[in-house]
Amino acid sequence: MRIVLTNDDGFESEGINVLATHLSDEHEVWIVAPDRNRSAVSNSITMNKALKIKKIRERVYSCSGTPVDCVIVALKSGLVSGVPDVVMSGINRGPNIGTDILYSGTCAGARQAVLYGVPGIALSVSSFDNAWQYDAMARFAKKNINSLIALTHTSHRDGTPDGECFFVNVNGASCEQYSGVQYADEISFREYCDGMHLLDAPDGATYGFFCGGNIVSHGGVTSDSAICEKNYVAVSRVYAEPCVSKHMDGISFSV
Repeated sequence: MRIVLTNDDGFESEGINVLATHLSDEHEVWIVAPDRNRSAVSNSITMNKALKIKKIRERVYSCSGTPVDCVIVALKSGLVSGVPDVVMSGINRGPNIGTDILYSGTCAGARQAVLYGVPGIALSVSSFDNAWQYDAMARFAKKNINSLIALTHTSHRDGTPDGECFFVNVNGASCEQYSGVQYADEISFREYCDGMHLLDAPDGATYGFFCGGNIVSHGGVTSDSAICEKNYVAVSRVYAEPCVSKHMDGISFSV
């Protein structure tokens, strides 16, 4: 199987390299990943300047752009020899559960893959003691790669629609072994408690500094966050395309 790996932590990060080591035993693995940390860039695409792509070693490339840029390079430039069977994004240092999916560059890489007609899988781990272990998630990905691919649904390879597009989002704890695996029936709502600190500077400008808060996850017992808290792997099938909600009765418009 030909596998492209990307992430938003950068090509030198431990998570992507542990994953590559495990998968390379049985598969042809390519890495096309950002040249630095590009967390929380979502589906950002670089359109107003050239990307710098550097060959690090055989089948390993860094890219000056975002995770989505990396997927575009891998799938649309001819850099990777042949069409990949799957794009795997991660293993991310930190969770991408619930509404994290909106901001995550890791998830964006998997999302872009399915929109281009290639199965996309995002992998992330969380840690409560700032100790990071990736082997358990890498082993899970390797052992279950065919099942994970089967959960995805892509566009046609020419980019035309093929019903509904799904990528797969996988989360677990940073640990040596998991207690089991469970499908997430609910995407958690994450209350970030963020803030912005403003500072009036001597140069006359006002500068804003992002202040992260303590995150609170809201969801039921089968939500992705609740599953991870039990030391299970949470597997979520996530729409890649925006979906409209049904109209509300009693609402009318006039022109």
